[in-house]
Parts: sequence; C-alpha cells; structure tokens
Amino acid sequence: MKGRIQSRGSLSSKKHLPGKIKDRSRLKQQKLHPPFADVNMAVDQVIRLSQTVGSENFIQAVMRVATETCGADFVSLFCQGDRDTPLLIGTACRLGQRRAAQAAKGYRRHVHVDGNTAILSGSQGIGDFLTYQSAGDIPSFTYRRDCYDLPGISERVSVVRRAADYGLSISLYASDENGPFDAPHGDKIQALFRLLLALTERHVAFSLKDGVWMENDVQARLALSYPDLTPREREVAAMAIKGRTAKESADLLGVAETTIITHRKKAYKRMNVTSLRQLMASY
Repeated sequence: MKGRIQSRGSLSSKKHLPGKIKDRSRLKQQKLHPPFADVNMAVDQVIRLSQTVGSENFIQAVMRVATETCGADFVSLFCQGDRDTPLLIGTACRLGQRRAAQAAKGYRRHVHVDGNTAILSGSQGIGDFLTYQSAGDIPSFTYRRDCYDLPGISERVSVVRRAADYGLSISLYASDENGPFDAPHGDKIQALFRLLLALTERHVAFSLKDGVWMENDVQARLALSYPDLTPREREVAAMAIKGRTAKESADLLGVAETTIITHRKKAYKRMNVTSLRQLMASY
C-alpha cells in the first residue's frame, strides 16, 4: 500500500538490512542504531508531556503529542521485567477510549503470538527495535479480528527497548477511517519515539515505585529499590515474593534447588533482610 511506513533503522550513514518477517504475525522489525532521526518539536509540546510523567494523565498527554506530531489515532505502552505477560502501562484512542479498551482486550487474548512480546522478553537480544505491522500482515483471522478489525486499526508502528533488566514498548496506531501513516511521518515517528522512550522510562519508575498499578512488575520494582542485586538474585527474590518455593523456582530456571537457596541468601543479605517475612515487609 502506498505511503505505508516500512520497518526502518536510524538516519545514520550506516547501511541496515531490511526488516525480517518474524513470528506468526509476520512482524517487520529492525534493530535501531543511534542516532535516531532528529525532528524539532515545539517546546510547549515537550513541556506539557514532561509535566505529566508519573501521573495518570501521562498516557493522554502521549496521545495528544503523537496525534500532533504524526497523526496517530491510538497509543499503547507496555513494560516487562518478569518472565510473565507484559504489563500494560496505558492505552488511549483519540477517537474514543472504548476503542482503545477493545484493542487492549484483543492484545491480552493474543499476547503470546504478538511479535513485540517476543522482543520484549529478549528474543532478539539487547537494544532498540523499530517494528511495523499492518492488518494485512496477520494471517490469523482471530488475531486480526480482535486486535485490528474490531477496534478499527489499520496498522501499527512500535519501538521496543530491551535492556538487561526490563523491556519497554511504545506503539502508535493508525485507524481505518484516517488511513495509514504517510511516508514522511517516518522521520517524525522516530524522533517522537526518542522522546517517548526517555519519558516513559521515568514514568514507569515513578509509577511502580509509588504503587500506582495494582498489578506490579516485581522484578522492575526490585531493580528500582535494590539496584545492587544481580539479575539472578533479583529473579529469585521476585519468585519468593510471588510465593514460589525454592523447588518451584529451581524447576522454572532449570537449576538445582540448592542454587536457588544460595541466590536467595545472597539477595537477602544485599537487601538487609533475614527472612521472607522481612522481605515482604520491605517490599
């Protein structure tokens, strides 16, 4: 379709390979290499968005900026720290919040076949990845119906950041009635993603630390509260908080039960606690 945004890299002079089709959703993706495209944004846009970081108004502010910058109709933000389903930070639609909720409901149903989920969990390694998917790229009838047809979405462009301790995805969507993103919006979207990644990371940190969400991402919270924990210590401590026994944790991680107990003791020492009860109290 003319004018669609294809999976693309940064605007540096480096040559990048074309995006490859991944997973059952035929997701087009490409790893980004700094610097991102740089497009000037109005100072008042950045100020308005920055002022909402850590508040319930953040997702609506993101929606306004995304609409003003590149004509996006929907937006969704997800993070992942544990080896579980990605945590929805927020979703919005300028054409009606009911449609955003409908799209989120569809995503929850098909989360494990969505290409962004695999990247969030670290399947492509560490880095920032720009992905693109249109309704026509999805061979699964139910996935296309629930995530695109019913909420009225024609295509999605996302940036997925996978760091050592967490994953973060930001997705912008075009609606059926307003048509696909225009080709010139590619540079603008990359510039917008650059800003949104920085602000969304801070928003997640503030929100998790202050307990804004009832469904907390345990490892993300531990990373914020106890940065000295090693990745394995943090993982084992998170499993203990979730109520998993040493044997259950060992089975999940494929290690010996004694190894889990050793990591747990080291985590407790770094966190200055001596028991699970004290750990839960401090958490």
